Amino acid sequence: MRMRLVPVLCLSLGALSVGAACGPAPTADAPTREEIFGAAGPGEFILLAATGELVSADIEPGRVLGPDVNLGVYAPDSGRGGQTLRGVAFNQAVSVTATGQDATGIVGGTPLDLSVTRAENGLRARGLVAGALSDYRLDERQLTGVIGRCSYELARSGRYYEGARSCGGRPHQVTVLLPRGLSSWSDAALATTLGLLLGA
Repeated sequence: MRMRLVPVLCLSLGALSVGAACGPAPTADAPTREEIFGAAGPGEFILLAATGELVSADIEPGRVLGPDVNLGVYAPDSGRGGQTLRGVAFNQAVSVTATGQDATGIVGGTPLDLSVTRAENGLRARGLVAGALSDYRLDERQLTGVIGRCSYELARSGRYYEGARSCGGRPHQVTVLLPRGLSSWSDAALATTLGLLLGA
């Protein structure tokens, strides 16, 4: 789910991000970081930012589902190989086809066009996410680069990727949990899903 854990004084709503926001300390009834990640199911994606932003979705074979994300994975209409992701992500219609190492389509009226390569133990995606130039890497040690309008410098720490994210404002701390089930997705579908959840 996507929600605010703490009240803030300034809030900049983007497709996925909250701009450099400032506010008081979390209230006594706000869940702690440990409670949030401890309650995560085996297929759950979580992004928790120091600004109080929380994004969550269940990722399973054939679907990505959360309060703000409802995507299905289908065979392409043309009968070609690959996968098509269709649905809604953060109030934007999604229709993206992932074939081989490429993904192309439309997200909320803006293009998504990615070329994905395998590098060492991970993948690298380059192209457009939400119409913005993107170049990002994911491997067992790091999640780094520019995804849509946000840049990430995250290092693996146990189950999580932790570090700094900037979405046009001052960098702030984020923690990202990626479910293991994503490793069974094709490279292009995985890169597309990351682009939608982290940078659209």
